[in-house]
Amino acid sequence: MKRGLDLLDTEVFARAASIFSMKRSVLAPEAVEALAGDIVRRLAQSAARVPDFDTPPLSDEEMAAFCDTLIQPDPGEALRFIQDRRLEGMTRTGVYLGYISGGARCLGERWERDELSFLQVTCGTGHLYALMRALRSEIPVARRKFGSLRVALFATVPREDHGIGITVAADLFRQEGWEIDLETGTDHEGLITHIEHTQPHIIGLSLSTEQRLDALVRLVVAIRLVLPDAIIGVASSSSVDAKRLRALVDIDLVFSDASSAFRELDRLIRLRTDQLNG
Repeated sequence: MKRGLDLLDTEVFARAASIFSMKRSVLAPEAVEALAGDIVRRLAQSAARVPDFDTPPLSDEEMAAFCDTLIQPDPGEALRFIQDRRLEGMTRTGVYLGYISGGARCLGERWERDELSFLQVTCGTGHLYALMRALRSEIPVARRKFGSLRVALFATVPREDHGIGITVAADLFRQEGWEIDLETGTDHEGLITHIEHTQPHIIGLSLSTEQRLDALVRLVVAIRLVLPDAIIGVASSSSVDAKRLRALVDIDLVFSDASSAFRELDRLIRLRTDQLNG
């Protein structure tokens, strides 16, 4: 439905919801709980990033109704709730700062009071994340133009022991005229702080073993929350199944070799430039 697609990117919502559902079924409960905590914390703080925007006033009843909808197993309930608010005239930014940020605070408060089960918390945070992704083109962050310069951040996944591969990749990209910011051995919060400060358009991550898959998942979710329009790619070892990686992690591409990476990134840069400037 064309009008529905104008209001929210339903394809992005469905993919993000599916990926998060996969996380719940594959990752250990403590890893899923860490993800939920990250989402609640970062989305609840969203309004602080846009101090000049007046958050739409929402009653306790409206917020409770949204929170009740979020924790339903069917992600379509949350999507329809927000689509209805958009049809009523609420802007995307209003939805983001009013319902998404407020919904995160509501979930967090109920979680702290032990009013929600583990399933309800993870459903609610997963649906919030999917809604944020569906609103990505208009969320209240600085709109950025992709310039002609090829600039990227390359980083190892937190707790990743091997940085040789991504260091070699950084050198190859530099030989092709790219400006590469290389971060190896940086912990999760340090890397997210660096990303918030430097605002890279393109991020390449290195994963050498599935044992660090939970760290990669958490990192990519955090990146999407602070920098939703970034192009994110992952270079993994041959022991990591690329199809499974795409199904579990919210990334744009999996790097198989340098030459295909150059082509794919050029294609994605052109596509993203058209989307942002169109």
